[in-house]
Amino acid sequence: MRNWKTFTEEELKAIRANPYVKSATAKMIRFTVAFKEEFWRLYNEECQQPVRIMRELGFDPEVIGEKRIAGILIHIREQVNSGEEFRDVRKVPETQTKSDDRLTPSKSLLKMQHKLAYLEQEMEFIKKNILADNEARRRK
Repeated sequence: MRNWKTFTEEELKAIRANPYVKSATAKMIRFTVAFKEEFWRLYNEECQQPVRIMRELGFDPEVIGEKRIAGILIHIREQVNSGEEFRDVRKVPETQTKSDDRLTPSKSLLKMQHKLAYLEQEMEFIKKNILADNEARRRK
């Protein structure tokens, strides 16, 4: 995360006490959906500055930092522009999600059969390596 400041234990305690925080570490804060909705409402409808919004929502802007506050606005704006609802966790790219849920039963079965055959080949390979290793040790 770039060279943003890390939070001290005291700062983390205060940040985690805020009801708008889902979780926080020394380098990162995850905000709730309610925070994002309220932040966007205050920014978009009431035209408030991000620093003022953070203060109004119970955060110390000096602790959070200007760069982080600017990043919060960028991420919230991206979620709004994507047309999706706010999330309190990061979106997992589709390439990382399991696609088995969308497969038809016959394709799912074929995939499992292929995986089983692969695993059987892998086991045979491991067995042969172990046997070859044992044989080499006996010859010494």
